[in-house]
Amino acid sequence: MILFSDRLHFSIGFLRLSDSVATIWRLMASVLREQKLLPKTFEVSQMWGHNSDVQSETYLRLNCDEVESLIEARNLKGFMVCSGSGSRSSELDFWIPRSPSNSPIKLSCTVGAKAKAPDDWSPLIERVMVEFETIGAWQWRRRYAYWQADSLLDDRYHRLWGDVPPDSVTWTEPKSHLMGEDKVRIDISKNPGRSKELDGGATFYPTAEMWLGPHFWQYAKCTKEEALAADFFIEKRDTPHYLYLKCWPEPFTRPDGEQGRMQQRLWKLFFHEDCEWPPGSGTICDEPMYGPPELMPGYKQNKST
Repeated sequence: MILFSDRLHFSIGFLRLSDSVATIWRLMASVLREQKLLPKTFEVSQMWGHNSDVQSETYLRLNCDEVESLIEARNLKGFMVCSGSGSRSSELDFWIPRSPSNSPIKLSCTVGAKAKAPDDWSPLIERVMVEFETIGAWQWRRRYAYWQADSLLDDRYHRLWGDVPPDSVTWTEPKSHLMGEDKVRIDISKNPGRSKELDGGATFYPTAEMWLGPHFWQYAKCTKEEALAADFFIEKRDTPHYLYLKCWPEPFTRPDGEQGRMQQRLWKLFFHEDCEWPPGSGTICDEPMYGPPELMPGYKQNKST
């Protein structure tokens, strides 16, 4: 088994970021500082978000305030900032890819298994959504989301996720250049835990809790009023800046059983799409089937690795 972090990850989608992203950095630093999790120094990419005339492959090692000053001085439209621990298992990364003007972009993170990082990103999410024009925000456990989104069928797939469901649809993707190899892909288009790329680069995640900004509804197939009227959410908060919806007590870890059916409800509500598990079944099975042992009910050592 390939070991990797199963910590809580998040993504926040913005309609646009016309100004410097320094405010986002300040909000992140504030949340980490309040929780006594702020690293002393960071490593900052001089490629991400930089104009071509100042780009460099050399990373800068800066403290929190110096990162903010750099973002402001160079008027960055994106960034890649790492905690610089020297070990991937202890790394905490944040990034905003630079996008064309007026295009949706997102703030995302990578959290190593041993990283000093929050176990709940909602304080950061809600502060950011109050300050910016947002599409939405989501947080999830990485192992489940990674499994459901993994379409590359190779030896690594079997080591990570085990057997391939027998009725899965697969196809061969020709090599893209002379030195490459053909790739075998598996159809994930109906996986309950899949994500969805929206027009313009935004992304939707079918997570147990979500914060839907005012600009989400231009992508959804339902209205905000229809979402509020849905009876399967266990918590709803309608605020001036976002609609908070929670449908499951904990982040999803299974595509089957009641968890799978709950994700199915999300897909049907927001995008009028269906899902199935296992692939090819046309339904959501009752009993847990397939996937890594760590995500099976009752697994005793299901902890970050």
